[in-house]
Amino acid sequence: METNWNTTAELNTFITLTADRIVAEGTQRDRRTLEMMASAVQQFAPGAAAALNDWDGSEVARLRAFGIVHGVLVRELVAPAQAELLAQLNPAPALVLAA
Repeated sequence: METNWNTTAELNTFITLTADRIVAEGTQRDRRTLEMMASAVQQFAPGAAAALNDWDGSEVARLRAFGIVHGVLVRELVAPAQAELLAQLNPAPALVLAA
């Protein structure tokens, strides 16, 4: 498993902030993020990926799947895949020109 500490730490921080938000507000608000996370771990944890994307399933099942997917993303995904996912999840803000 090849990882880059900075990329892994940044991805972990992003996912942790997402976790805090979904605990407070539920998973629906972050549906796009959860779907992208699930897609990234499909080959490593297909059951958790499916549960995370099961919008007819229970919120508790999605929350449990989120925990599993989070671990897979930071432990199993190689650095280039982590960086790509992070770029998709957290696109750089547009440059703002000051007048």
